[in-house]
Amino acid sequence: MLPKDWKKSRKMYSGKIDEIIYARLEPGEDLLRALWDICEQKDVKTGILLDATGSMQRVKVMRYPHEPVKGARGIDYVDIHGPLEVSAHGIIGMGWVPDKALKPEPVHLRGGATGFGAGGFVGHGDPYFHVHITVSSSSQTVCGHLMEGSPIDEIVYNGRNDLPSHFSVAIAKVSGVILRATVEENAYYHDIVPA
Repeated sequence: MLPKDWKKSRKMYSGKIDEIIYARLEPGEDLLRALWDICEQKDVKTGILLDATGSMQRVKVMRYPHEPVKGARGIDYVDIHGPLEVSAHGIIGMGWVPDKALKPEPVHLRGGATGFGAGGFVGHGDPYFHVHITVSSSSQTVCGHLMEGSPIDEIVYNGRNDLPSHFSVAIAKVSGVILRATVEENAYYHDIVPA
Protein backbone atom coordinates (compact mmCIF):
# COMPACT_ATOMS: atom_id res chain seq x y z
CA MET A 1 0.00 0.00 0.00
CA LEU A 2 1.26 3.49 -0.87
CA PRO A 3 1.82 6.01 1.93
CA LYS A 4 -0.72 8.85 2.20
CA ASP A 5 1.85 11.45 1.13
CA TRP A 6 2.89 9.63 -2.06
CA LYS A 7 1.30 12.21 -4.37
CA LYS A 8 3.96 14.61 -5.55
CA SER A 9 3.22 18.26 -6.05
CA ARG A 10 4.11 19.11 -9.63
CA LYS A 11 3.39 21.76 -12.19
CA MET A 12 0.44 20.62 -14.36
CA TYR A 13 -1.92 22.31 -16.79
CA SER A 14 -4.64 20.82 -18.94
CA GLY A 15 -4.84 21.29 -22.65
CA LYS A 16 -7.18 20.10 -25.37
CA ILE A 17 -6.47 18.48 -28.73
CA ASP A 18 -7.98 20.82 -31.30
CA GLU A 19 -7.18 18.84 -34.42
CA ILE A 20 -4.98 16.09 -35.78
CA ILE A 21 -2.95 16.97 -38.84
CA TYR A 22 -1.85 14.22 -41.21
CA ALA A 23 0.84 14.98 -43.77
CA ARG A 24 2.72 12.97 -46.37
CA LEU A 25 6.38 13.89 -46.77
CA GLU A 26 8.19 13.69 -50.07
CA PRO A 27 11.49 11.96 -50.93
CA GLY A 28 14.52 14.05 -50.04
CA GLU A 29 12.70 16.23 -47.48
CA ASP A 30 14.51 16.65 -44.18
CA LEU A 31 12.20 15.20 -41.51
CA LEU A 32 12.89 17.81 -38.81
CA ARG A 33 12.59 20.75 -41.21
CA ALA A 34 9.36 19.28 -42.64
CA LEU A 35 7.90 19.06 -39.11
CA TRP A 36 8.87 22.70 -38.44
CA ASP A 37 7.22 23.70 -41.74
CA ILE A 38 3.98 21.81 -41.04
CA CYS A 39 3.69 23.42 -37.60
CA GLU A 40 4.32 26.86 -39.03
CA GLN A 41 1.71 26.37 -41.77
CA LYS A 42 -0.88 25.00 -39.33
CA ASP A 43 0.01 27.43 -36.49
CA VAL A 44 0.90 24.65 -34.03
CA LYS A 45 2.47 26.29 -30.96
CA THR A 46 2.14 23.26 -28.67
CA GLY A 47 1.33 19.71 -29.67
CA ILE A 48 2.30 16.10 -29.94
CA LEU A 49 4.03 14.28 -32.76
CA LEU A 50 1.80 11.24 -32.48
CA ASP A 51 3.64 9.27 -35.14
CA ALA A 52 6.11 9.50 -37.99
CA THR A 53 6.48 6.29 -39.97
CA GLY A 54 8.25 5.40 -43.18
CA SER A 55 11.58 4.86 -44.85
CA MET A 56 14.54 7.22 -44.74
CA GLN A 57 17.81 7.52 -46.69
CA ARG A 58 19.80 8.54 -43.66
CA VAL A 59 19.16 9.62 -40.07
CA LYS A 60 21.21 11.75 -37.71
CA VAL A 61 20.52 11.16 -34.04
CA MET A 62 21.85 12.38 -30.72
CA ARG A 63 22.00 9.72 -28.03
CA TYR A 64 23.86 8.55 -24.98
CA PRO A 65 27.19 7.03 -26.00
CA HIS A 66 27.86 3.28 -25.85
CA GLU A 67 30.88 3.97 -23.67
CA PRO A 68 29.93 6.84 -21.36
CA VAL A 69 32.58 8.92 -19.66
CA LYS A 70 32.80 7.95 -15.99
CA GLY A 71 30.92 10.45 -13.84
CA ALA A 72 29.30 12.20 -16.81
CA ARG A 73 26.41 11.44 -19.14
CA GLY A 74 28.01 12.56 -22.38
CA ILE A 75 26.37 12.86 -25.77
CA ASP A 76 27.06 10.93 -28.95
CA TYR A 77 26.08 12.03 -32.48
CA VAL A 78 25.42 9.18 -34.90
CA ASP A 79 24.88 9.35 -38.67
CA ILE A 80 23.15 6.16 -39.89
CA HIS A 81 22.85 5.41 -43.61
CA GLY A 82 19.96 3.45 -45.07
CA PRO A 83 17.66 2.40 -46.36
CA LEU A 84 16.10 2.67 -42.91
CA GLU A 85 12.69 1.94 -41.45
CA VAL A 86 11.78 4.50 -38.80
CA SER A 87 9.16 5.23 -36.20
CA ALA A 88 9.10 8.44 -34.17
CA HIS A 89 7.07 10.34 -31.60
CA GLY A 90 7.62 13.43 -29.50
CA ILE A 91 6.51 16.75 -28.10
CA ILE A 92 6.09 20.07 -29.88
CA GLY A 93 6.53 23.46 -28.33
CA MET A 94 8.18 26.75 -28.96
CA GLY A 95 11.71 27.90 -28.37
CA TRP A 96 11.94 30.34 -25.49
CA VAL A 97 15.02 32.50 -25.02
CA PRO A 98 14.23 35.14 -22.37
CA ASP A 99 17.69 36.72 -22.76
CA LYS A 100 17.75 37.87 -26.40
CA ALA A 101 21.55 38.20 -26.20
CA LEU A 102 21.94 34.40 -26.10
CA LYS A 103 22.77 32.90 -29.49
CA PRO A 104 22.82 29.26 -30.65
CA GLU A 105 26.11 27.42 -30.17
CA PRO A 106 28.46 27.11 -33.16
CA VAL A 107 27.41 24.22 -35.42
CA HIS A 108 30.56 22.14 -34.79
CA LEU A 109 29.66 21.83 -31.09
CA ARG A 110 26.32 20.21 -31.79
CA GLY A 111 27.08 17.57 -34.39
CA GLY A 112 25.56 19.65 -37.18
CA ALA A 113 22.26 20.57 -35.51
CA THR A 114 20.62 23.90 -36.09
CA GLY A 115 19.71 26.18 -33.25
CA PHE A 116 19.27 25.41 -29.56
CA GLY A 117 18.68 21.95 -28.12
CA ALA A 118 18.44 18.45 -29.55
CA GLY A 119 15.50 19.17 -31.84
CA GLY A 120 16.81 22.63 -32.45
CA PHE A 121 15.07 25.91 -32.79
CA VAL A 122 16.63 28.96 -34.29
CA GLY A 123 15.27 31.68 -32.06
CA HIS A 124 12.73 32.94 -29.57
CA GLY A 125 9.18 31.78 -30.41
CA ASP A 126 10.25 29.41 -33.21
CA PRO A 127 8.83 25.85 -33.44
CA TYR A 128 10.63 23.28 -31.28
CA PHE A 129 10.53 19.48 -31.45
CA HIS A 130 11.77 16.89 -28.99
CA VAL A 131 11.50 13.76 -31.14
CA HIS A 132 12.59 10.27 -30.16
CA ILE A 133 13.20 8.22 -33.28
CA THR A 134 13.87 4.51 -33.62
CA VAL A 135 15.80 3.54 -36.75
CA SER A 136 16.28 0.00 -38.09
CA SER A 137 18.64 -1.05 -40.86
CA SER A 138 19.54 -4.57 -41.95
CA SER A 139 22.25 -4.67 -39.28
CA GLN A 140 21.21 -2.47 -36.34
CA THR A 141 18.47 -0.68 -34.44
CA VAL A 142 19.23 2.70 -32.87
CA CYS A 143 17.09 5.06 -30.81
CA GLY A 144 17.89 8.70 -30.16
CA HIS A 145 16.87 12.32 -30.64
CA LEU A 146 16.10 13.27 -34.26
CA MET A 147 18.55 15.79 -35.70
CA GLU A 148 18.49 17.91 -38.82
CA GLY A 149 20.06 16.21 -41.84
CA SER A 150 17.69 13.22 -41.96
CA PRO A 151 16.12 12.91 -45.45
CA ILE A 152 13.09 10.85 -46.47
CA ASP A 153 13.88 7.91 -48.77
CA GLU A 154 12.76 7.48 -52.35
CA ILE A 155 10.83 4.26 -52.83
CA VAL A 156 10.99 2.36 -56.09
CA TYR A 157 8.02 -0.02 -56.45
CA ASN A 158 8.00 -2.52 -59.32
CA GLY A 159 10.48 -0.35 -61.20
CA ARG A 160 8.42 2.83 -60.70
CA ASN A 161 9.79 5.83 -58.84
CA ASP A 162 6.94 8.21 -59.74
CA LEU A 163 4.67 7.05 -56.91
CA PRO A 164 4.00 9.28 -53.88
CA SER A 165 5.99 8.64 -50.76
CA HIS A 166 4.40 6.53 -48.04
CA PHE A 167 6.18 8.50 -45.29
CA SER A 168 3.44 9.95 -43.10
CA VAL A 169 3.23 12.01 -39.94
CA ALA A 170 0.36 12.65 -37.52
CA ILE A 171 0.52 15.80 -35.39
CA ALA A 172 -1.97 16.73 -32.66
CA LYS A 173 -2.46 20.49 -32.23
CA VAL A 174 -3.06 21.36 -28.56
CA SER A 175 -4.64 24.47 -27.02
CA GLY A 176 -4.90 25.66 -23.42
CA VAL A 177 -1.25 25.05 -22.53
CA ILE A 178 2.09 26.12 -23.94
CA LEU A 179 5.27 24.06 -23.86
CA ARG A 180 8.44 26.15 -23.92
CA ALA A 181 11.92 24.78 -24.57
CA THR A 182 13.62 27.38 -22.42
CA VAL A 183 17.26 28.37 -22.79
CA GLU A 184 19.00 30.40 -20.14
CA GLU A 185 22.72 31.16 -19.82
CA ASN A 186 23.63 27.88 -18.10
CA ALA A 187 20.40 25.94 -18.34
CA TYR A 188 18.03 24.26 -20.77
CA TYR A 189 14.64 22.89 -19.72
CA HIS A 190 11.00 22.41 -20.69
CA ASP A 191 8.56 24.78 -19.05
CA ILE A 192 4.77 24.53 -19.13
CA VAL A 193 2.52 27.59 -18.85
CA PRO A 194 -1.21 28.15 -19.36
CA ALA A 195 -2.12 29.58 -22.76
